[in-house]
Amino acid sequence: MGLLIKILLIFFGIYFIGRAIFRAMLYWFIGDAAKKMDARLHRQKEEFLRQKKKQQGHITINYQPKKSKSFEKDDGDYVDFEEVK
Repeated sequence: MGLLIKILLIFFGIYFIGRAIFRAMLYWFIGDAAKKMDARLHRQKEEFLRQKKKQQGHITINYQPKKSKSFEKDDGDYVDFEEVK
């Protein structure tokens, strides 16, 4: 009977100590991730505000040239058609 009580006490002791260590590690990981996320959001906010503060009358044009259609010799033939009603 004494051996069973010792085994149960050891089991519960390991269980509660492991649970406490797991919780501490979990809070540490979550806190670290939250700090990183907060720093990233702060950087994004600063960048957004910097872009928003443009001089009055300042115009920015982002030009993207149209892609020209190029056909190869092996692409096939173009067939003009008329719709018959």
